[in-house]
Amino acid sequence: MEVVDGIAMVGEIICWVGLILGVPLLLFSFLVKTVQGPTVRTRLTVLDDLEDRPVALWSAEGRTCSRRLSPAEAVDLAGAEIPVGYVSVREPDRMRLEARSPLERACSTISLVMLCAAALGFAASILPLIWR
Repeated sequence: MEVVDGIAMVGEIICWVGLILGVPLLLFSFLVKTVQGPTVRTRLTVLDDLEDRPVALWSAEGRTCSRRLSPAEAVDLAGAEIPVGYVSVREPDRMRLEARSPLERACSTISLVMLCAAALGFAASILPLIWR
């Protein structure tokens, strides 16, 4: 067995592992995005609470909603000129500071990495066809 054949074998294994893990994770991230529904970018108003913990206020569907901010969120919004949040269309009382949920972002990132590894593995697996 030559070195090129060994590289091809390892590439094929990487290709299959990348596909087996990447495709279901990509489908799961699409499922999470579908279940959570669309979000709308909304301007926030940040107020200081009596306990010196900031509160975010926003208006959605004709009503005003609010929620307390964590210290990390307060620091992020303090640096912004115009504080912006993302409100769920289905549940207007739910607001987050990122456009995508952490679960969706993690699944799509991991699936992208695995699918890129699968593509590189496929390229390595066809190396003996090109090399000889």
